[in-house]
Amino acid sequence: MLAHAVIGWLLLAVACHSAGLPARSSGGGKGPARKPGYVRMPVARHQFNGTGKSSRGWHWSSPPGATGFPPGPQPSRRPGSTFQPGASSTQPASSGHPPGPSPSVPSHRPRRDAQVQATNRWGWSSLEELGGIAYTIQLDIGTPPQTVKVFIDTGSYELWVNPRCDTSASATLCEAQGTYYPDKSSSSMFVGGEFDVSYGTGSVEGYYWSDVLSIAMFQIPQVQFAVANDSNYAFAGILGLGYAYPYSINYPSVLNLMVSEGLISAPIFSLGLGGDQDNFSEIIFGGVNTWKFSGPLVPVPIWPPISQQDPRWIQYWVNVTSVGMTKPGEHPVIYTPSDAFDMPMLLDTGSTLSYLREDLVAVIGQQFDATVDNAGNYLVDCAYRDQDGTVDFGFDSGRMVINVPYKDFIYQQYPGHCLLGVQPADAGSTNYVLGDTFIRGAYLVFDQQSDTIWMNQYYNCGDGVATVGLSKGDTGRIVGAC
Repeated sequence: MLAHAVIGWLLLAVACHSAGLPARSSGGGKGPARKPGYVRMPVARHQFNGTGKSSRGWHWSSPPGATGFPPGPQPSRRPGSTFQPGASSTQPASSGHPPGPSPSVPSHRPRRDAQVQATNRWGWSSLEELGGIAYTIQLDIGTPPQTVKVFIDTGSYELWVNPRCDTSASATLCEAQGTYYPDKSSSSMFVGGEFDVSYGTGSVEGYYWSDVLSIAMFQIPQVQFAVANDSNYAFAGILGLGYAYPYSINYPSVLNLMVSEGLISAPIFSLGLGGDQDNFSEIIFGGVNTWKFSGPLVPVPIWPPISQQDPRWIQYWVNVTSVGMTKPGEHPVIYTPSDAFDMPMLLDTGSTLSYLREDLVAVIGQQFDATVDNAGNYLVDCAYRDQDGTVDFGFDSGRMVINVPYKDFIYQQYPGHCLLGVQPADAGSTNYVLGDTFIRGAYLVFDQQSDTIWMNQYYNCGDGVATVGLSKGDTGRIVGAC
C-alpha cells in the first residue's frame, strides 16, 4: 500500500479530514463486488502512529494487477430545504444565494418540462469550508427531509452518509454534520448489498438504501446511496463526483441521475472553491459562473484518455507540463525541464494538500526556506502567506497556467504553523495529486460529456450563471466577465 505524506498535529477545532473512500462494494447487491480503486485515508490532525503503512497519512491502494498509474501506455517523463434561482445577477459572492443568469453571457434556455421548473437548467449550492481541510455540501434526504452535510470529492464516485461519531476523529464535528435515519422517512427503501471500504487506519461499512434527495436546488425522486452502520476517523459522509455508472458502479450516481431526470443537460459541474479572502465556495451542476474567471475557459483533456485508464476506476487525471514560481517583484521561474515534461496528476477536492515528485517538492521548498520534520512533512514560515508571490502550474505546454497565490497555496494548520502546499508522493508512487492547495487558485469545470477539464485563473467579480452541456464542448464558447 502506497502512502502520501501529510499532516501531523492536532488542529484546535478540526481533527480530521475524510477524503474519498471507494474501495469495494456490492453495488447494491446487483452484481459482483467491484475491485478496489485508489483509496485515500482520512487526514488526522495528530501524529499518526506507524502501523507498517505510513506515519504520514494518505494511503492509496491499487486494483490487483494494476500499477500506481492507470493501465495503458505509460507517458514519457524526463528526469528532473431547496433554493430558488435568484433574479439578480449582481448579488455579492458571499450572499449565500444562488447567482442569477449572467448578463454578459446569454444563458441557454432549454424547454420547460415537468422536471425543469426554472428557465435555466443548472443547480447551485454554496459549500462550507472546514478550516481549509475539506468542503461540504448540504443534502436533504427523505420525507420529511433530514439534513446532512457531506464532503464533495472529485476523487470518488459514490454517496455515503452517517459516519459513526463516537469513533470519529471529532465527535463534535461529526454530530454537526447531521444524521439520516431511514426509518424516519416514509420514502426510504432498503436496496441491500454491502458497502465496505477500507482505507489506511480506518474503514466504513454499511448497506445501500434509496430515498428522495434534494441537492443544489434540485429534488431527485430516488437516489441510491450507502448508509454507514460502522466507521472510524471519518466525521462526515462523502458525495463522490467522479465517473460512476457504467464504469465503476452498476447503478446511477447523483450526477448521473441529474442528467437522466432532465435537471441538467450533461454530466458537467463547475467548482469555485475561492481564495483565502473570499470566504465563499460554490458548486454549480450543469452551469458555469461567468463572474469567477476572465476570458475563455481553456480545455485540458483528461489524460491519459478514458480508454487508457482502468475501467474500474476512471479518474480526472490531467497532464501538468510545468511547475514554477513567481516570487514577489520577480519574473516567473520554471523548475521543470523546458522540453517534453509530462506529469499526470489527479484533480481531487478530497485531498487537502497536493502531492508531487519529491525532487520538485524539494526545489519549491527551498524557495520558502522549508524545513522537513521527522515525518517528512515540509514546513514553512507562515509569514510567506502574506507575500504577493504565486506557485505556478502549467498545462498543455503552457497554454494554460494557473498561478496559485501563496496565501492559498501555503496551508495553515493553526496560527504559527504552516505546511507547504505540495508534499512528496510516496517513494516509487506516480499517484500525483492536485488537491485543494491548487484548486483554490483555479475555476474548474469537470466535463464528463467531452472528457475535459475546462479551467482558468479564479477571480471573484460577481455572480451570473450560463447553462452548459446542451451540445458537446459548448463550455468552450463561454467567456468570463472578470
